[in-house]
Amino acid sequence: MTMLIQSLVSFLLGPLVAILGGRLPSMLPVIDGFVLISLSGLVMLEVIPHAMEEIGLWALGLAMAGLLVPSFVEKSRFRIADQAHDMALIFGIVAILLHSMVDGLALAISVAEGNAEAFGSAVILHRLLEGMAVWWLLRPTHGKRLAMATIFAGVLLNLAGWFGGQQLQSLVSSFPSSAVMALLGGALLHVIIHAPDQKSVGVKRAARLSATGALLGLLFLYRFVLQDSVHLDNHAIHSGVGDFLDRFIALARASAWPLLLAYTVAGLIHALLPKATIQWMARGSNLQQSLRGMLFGLPLPICSCGVLPLYRSLVEKGVPTAAAVTLLVATPELGIDAVILSFTMVDGPFAIARVVTAAILAISVGMLSLRFIRPIQVKPDQLKSTEPHKPITERIVDGLKVGLCDLVDNTAPWIVLGLSLAAALSPLVEDGSFLANIPDWLEVPAFALLGLPIYVCASGATPLAAVLIAGGASPGAALAFLLTGPATNATTFGILGDLHGRRAAILFAICIGIGAIGCGYAVDAILDGVTVGVAEHIHLDHSSHSGEEGSFGSAELFLGLLALLFLMSIFRKGPRAFLNQVFGIPAESPGSTDSSCCSTEGEEAQPAPGGS
Repeated sequence: MTMLIQSLVSFLLGPLVAILGGRLPSMLPVIDGFVLISLSGLVMLEVIPHAMEEIGLWALGLAMAGLLVPSFVEKSRFRIADQAHDMALIFGIVAILLHSMVDGLALAISVAEGNAEAFGSAVILHRLLEGMAVWWLLRPTHGKRLAMATIFAGVLLNLAGWFGGQQLQSLVSSFPSSAVMALLGGALLHVIIHAPDQKSVGVKRAARLSATGALLGLLFLYRFVLQDSVHLDNHAIHSGVGDFLDRFIALARASAWPLLLAYTVAGLIHALLPKATIQWMARGSNLQQSLRGMLFGLPLPICSCGVLPLYRSLVEKGVPTAAAVTLLVATPELGIDAVILSFTMVDGPFAIARVVTAAILAISVGMLSLRFIRPIQVKPDQLKSTEPHKPITERIVDGLKVGLCDLVDNTAPWIVLGLSLAAALSPLVEDGSFLANIPDWLEVPAFALLGLPIYVCASGATPLAAVLIAGGASPGAALAFLLTGPATNATTFGILGDLHGRRAAILFAICIGIGAIGCGYAVDAILDGVTVGVAEHIHLDHSSHSGEEGSFGSAELFLGLLALLFLMSIFRKGPRAFLNQVFGIPAESPGSTDSSCCSTEGEEAQPAPGGS
C-alpha cells in the first residue's frame, strides 16, 4: 500500500511542479525540454516496443499513423483541419490515462511477487512525469477544470489498476490493447511535438534552457527506463529495443567520419570554391553538366548522408541542377572501395554491371530532375566568402562556420531520423524472412523499394547484397538494393524537401525507384547467374572497423565529435525546433535558407511550451 500512496502522491505533484514552473519564466523552457524528451522516450521505448511484441510491425504502422495523420490534416484545407490537433490531444491524454492504469497494475503485480523495490522508484517518477504532462498539455488550451478532472481520472485508473488484479490483467490480455496503445502513443507524440506556444524568455537563453531540460529527460530515460524498465510483465527492457539501440549506434559510428568530412568539405567549398569550378560545371549542354557533376563527385569518399551537406552547399553556390543531382546520386554509389568489394565478394560481371547501371541511373535522374527541380536563387551574401579582398584565414573560418553550424542545423534532424529508420528496418533485410515471402518476379521491385528509406553505405551494402545472392536472391534484386540503398534514405528526402519542396523529393524518389527496378530487370536478363565469392561468411557489421569490443578507437572519437556537433545544434535551436524541422509544419517556402546559426541576425523568438 505504501508504494501505491507514493505513486498517487507523485502523480498529484506533477501539476504542482508544472504550476511552479509557470510562475518562474526561466523554468518554462527547462520543463518543456524535459517533458518533450522524457515523455517521447517513454512512448518510443516502452509503449511502441511492447505493442510490437504483441502485434509485430503493425504497431509501428499504427504509431506512425497516430503521429503523422493529424499533421497531414492540419496542413490540409479541410474543415476538420482545425480540429485535428484537438483530436490528437484527446487520444494522447487517453494514452496517458491508460498507461496510468498499466502502472498501477504492474506495481500491484510486482508487490505481490515481492520485487517492487527493484523498480518502485521508476514507477514513482513515471507518475510524476504523467501528472506534469497532463497539466502541461491541457491547462493552456482547455483550462484548469478539464485538467483537474483528467488528473482525478488518472488517480482513479491508477487505483483500478492496483485493485483490479488478475481480472484486469485478463481483460487487458484479451482486448487488443497493444494496437490501441500504439495508435494512441503516436497521437501523444504528435501532441508533445506540436505543443502550443507560450511566452519566451529570450531567444538563445530559451533554446539553451530547453536543451538543458532535454538532457535531464535523457538522463531520466537512461536511469528509469533503460535500466529499470516498467512493463506489464515486469521484465527488463524488451530485447528489440536493445537491438535497435545497438544497430543505431553501429550505423551512427559508421556514418560519423563521412559526415564530419562532408561538413568540413562543404564548408570549405562554400568559402573557397572558385567561380571557375562552378563555371566549368555549368558549361555545355545539360548532359555535359551531368557528366561533369559525376566526375566532380567520383573522387570524394562520401556516402549518402555525407553527400547531402555537400549537395546543399553546391546548389546554394549556383551549381546547375543536372550537375548537382547527378553528383548527389553518383557519389555514394560509385565509391572505389565498394566497386573493389563487388569484384571480390561477387564477381567481375556483377561489379561491372553495378558501375554501369549506377552511372546510367545518376545521369538519368540528373537529367530528369531539370523538369521538377528549379535552381535555387543565389543570394549575393552567399558569395561573400569568395570575394578576393577577404583574407584566406577569414574565408576558411567563415566557411567552417557554415559547414559545422548552418549545415549541421539543416541536416542533423533528418540524419537522426534516417539512421533510426535504418536501424528499425534493417532486420527485414538481414534475416531471410523477408526474402522467403516474395515471389520471384517481385524480388527486384521489393528490394528496390526496401532500399529507398534505409541508410546503408555502398561498401556496407556490398556484403549484404552478396549474402542475399548467396541466399537465393537474383542478381538484379541485389543490384536494385545496391542502387537505392546507398543513394537514398529518409534523410535525402527530408533535405530535398527542405530545399526544393516535397513534390520534388517525391519525384526524386520515384525516379530513383523506377530506374533501379529497370536496371535490376535488365541485369537479370543479361546475366544468367553470378559467382558468389566469400559472401557466405560475411555478415553486415557496421561496427567491424571500431576495434575490439570495449576498446576506444578512432570510430568512437568521430562518433563523439559528431554527437557534440548535433548537441550544439540542439542548444542553438532548442529541442522543439530540432524536432519540428522533421515533424512540424513548414513556415518557410521551399528553397529558403536560414541565417547563420553562429550569429543572432535573422533569428526568430524561440517559443516556450505550454500556453497562457
